[in-house]
Amino acid sequence: MAHMAIPDEKRRIARIPTEELERVLLEEEESIRLQVGRSPEQALKNGKLLDIHQSGMCFMMPGHGLQEGDLIYIDAVLGKFRFSTDAVVRWALGAQVGVEFLDSIARQAAFLAELYASKILDSMEEEQDD
Repeated sequence: MAHMAIPDEKRRIARIPTEELERVLLEEEESIRLQVGRSPEQALKNGKLLDIHQSGMCFMMPGHGLQEGDLIYIDAVLGKFRFSTDAVVRWALGAQVGVEFLDSIARQAAFLAELYASKILDSMEEEQDD
């Protein structure tokens, strides 16, 4: 069986792993929801957010059929933050897809999600101090 590698690491912005974001949101009884489609008018499919950053996100969606360069529509809820945006697929590998946001509103929401990272880091430091 051939091993497929994730595209070369060219990231300049730190990613927030979904597991950490979920942990903080669950403490506040909030949730994460992600739906993806080719356009807002098309039926959207559920995806699982893997990570998010100011410029885009990575998600998992088996059977997506997306390819690098495809334009897609994303509707997302990150706790109290909801946003819809157009995005371009930057890479697709199996069920995983990396996208770049084309809308400043999504970039703002992703930045707000990054603010959760400070809570995450604070809580991790508190756990280490115990």
